Amino acid sequence: MRLEKASTTCRERCAQFVAHNLHLGNTHDIALAAWLMLALASSFLALTTRLNEITHDSFHEMSLFREALIAGALPQNDLFAYTPTVAPSVHHEWGTGAILYFATVGSGLGWIGLIALKLLLMVSLWCLLYRVARLRGAHPILFTCLSLLVFPVLWVGFSTVRAQLFTLVFLAAQLYMQELDWRGRRAWILVWLVMLVGWLNMHAGFVVGLGLIAFHTLERMVAAWMQKGRLSAVLHDTWHLILAAPVAFAALWVNPYGSRYIPYLVHAIGMSRPLIREWQPIWYTYAPVITIVLLAASIGMFVYCQRHTRLRRLRGTAFLALCIYMAVKHIRHGSLFAIVWIAYVPAWFSRTAVGKSWIHWIEARRTQAIRLCQIVVVTTLAFAVGNQFWHPTLSSTPKHSSVCYPVGAVEYLRSQGFEGNLQTPFHAGSYVSWELYPAVHVSLDGRYEVAYQEHVMGEHHRFVKGEADWWEILDKYSTDAVLVQKGTPVAELLEPFRTTSTVAQPPIQSSWYFAYEDDSYFILAKPATRLPPMSRIGEAIADGVREALSPRHTHWNRKQTRPFYSVNMCSKRLRL
Repeated sequence: MRLEKASTTCRERCAQFVAHNLHLGNTHDIALAAWLMLALASSFLALTTRLNEITHDSFHEMSLFREALIAGALPQNDLFAYTPTVAPSVHHEWGTGAILYFATVGSGLGWIGLIALKLLLMVSLWCLLYRVARLRGAHPILFTCLSLLVFPVLWVGFSTVRAQLFTLVFLAAQLYMQELDWRGRRAWILVWLVMLVGWLNMHAGFVVGLGLIAFHTLERMVAAWMQKGRLSAVLHDTWHLILAAPVAFAALWVNPYGSRYIPYLVHAIGMSRPLIREWQPIWYTYAPVITIVLLAASIGMFVYCQRHTRLRRLRGTAFLALCIYMAVKHIRHGSLFAIVWIAYVPAWFSRTAVGKSWIHWIEARRTQAIRLCQIVVVTTLAFAVGNQFWHPTLSSTPKHSSVCYPVGAVEYLRSQGFEGNLQTPFHAGSYVSWELYPAVHVSLDGRYEVAYQEHVMGEHHRFVKGEADWWEILDKYSTDAVLVQKGTPVAELLEPFRTTSTVAQPPIQSSWYFAYEDDSYFILAKPATRLPPMSRIGEAIADGVREALSPRHTHWNRKQTRPFYSVNMCSKRLRL
């Protein structure tokens, strides 16, 4: 009898805990809502599991911050490349590099710290989105069901760990703050200004936050005028937003680059990036058919809500419409659209006749809905566990995409004590810098317009694709060795260098030979490098994540093995 009573009490307390934290009140089925939330969480975890490969951006961000710790100041000019660069090199994601550095090698946690940071950011994001949606009136059932609709565009930004993920969390936090503003709260604006300073030093996505606050201010002004029809009422409701505008503008100077940050930002925002896939329109995305179908459905639901929701409840409509345009134009902006859509549309739809009928239909089939959620939870968790969602990877062979890292090639160059200039692919250069700088300088990495002059990217693209005089880059710069990923068009064009015959070789002045080769990469080197030939064809190369994020890469260990340099150093041939 006591055991049964204790069990009943435990269930009641669990139900109260769930109801309190999900803000369910007494009007919703707690068990159904809890299972729906769990199904949503496990589905999202499964979605992001295959994005556990460490993004190349993290390496150039951490490399820069490590050099800043060694020098005592953030470098204003590029350190890592030997090809033409811009000056100053305004790295707007340096703050992300600082967080990633201390979460991994700085703390000694390595890859554990990295995945813990990612999971923390994802949990924070969803908690904020749920809170915003509930404040706006979203029913928990519709919040969970409708969120699945935008999963195909939400995945962008959840690589391990890119700066865009911080933007998504900041955006969700700002949406929450703006809901507080509609309820008469004002102190949040101080928190937002502090957040803005951190945001602009971590990712250029802070301009989305500026745009959102501008739309919000305009909506507040229009709402106050329509309700009261007096200018004094408008000023009473928006004075804090008006005063925040010049402070936010002044905050743009709170960065290591000062006034030089703004011209760079203007150039970067207006710059086209036709050679980078995530900057292409949505129909170039992965699984384009299902993505476009579900995106069209989500847009259709947005339009439906506009026609069946009272005007005063449609705050945020204009900004979400802008996000739709951004998502269609660029793949990478799909996640911004998804965040705002999840925060707004479930709340609008919950008040429509169709939305209410959906809720009643699901609640009437409570048992079947819970069973379906349980199946989804088990299936998605099994998928996530099977793919080791808790373990980031740095694979030397392609897994879920055509990209992989030159783990074996880097090991080889380090073991040979190579010092010189290495021509690198776009996605591999920052990893080489993280592992081999200052002995090795690279020709290109993922920083793109942050560090390199515009023609450098085009030259490397022609080389990799084997297009129009692709060989010219080999003679143009003082390159000592070339890192080439197998499977690219140029890899086949370089095969003649395996023999001593010059008949089939491209018309270049310098001579090259195969110094290293594994199943994914090979290295061409000039004879002057004296690199001994090595083949690891057919040999399994271990995942490089543990070594890449080991304490060996800390600034303290580096400081003990290299002399000090000037933070304004701009020589590309410097040997330390």
